[in-house]
Amino acid sequence: MDLNFEEEQLQKILLKESENLKIKMDRELIESQKLEYEMSLKKDLGKLDDLSLENKDNKGFDEPSVEEMRRVRLIRFGGYQLVKD
Repeated sequence: MDLNFEEEQLQKILLKESENLKIKMDRELIESQKLEYEMSLKKDLGKLDDLSLENKDNKGFDEPSVEEMRRVRLIRFGGYQLVKD
């Protein structure tokens, strides 16, 4: 009867150690995932900053002036040719 009790206690101890090891491994996994996420986020934010700087340098296209828009509208919709071309 003492042997069964000792075996049971030993199994409880081993089970507890196994649970503690699993908890430790889970924490390490979560920490490594968190670190990987933060590194990826920094890299992505750096790329985003680079793109925003490029967009500030290259404004894309210039807005047409009011006179240019009026001229195009008159040609397109009115069929009129302006005197000032």
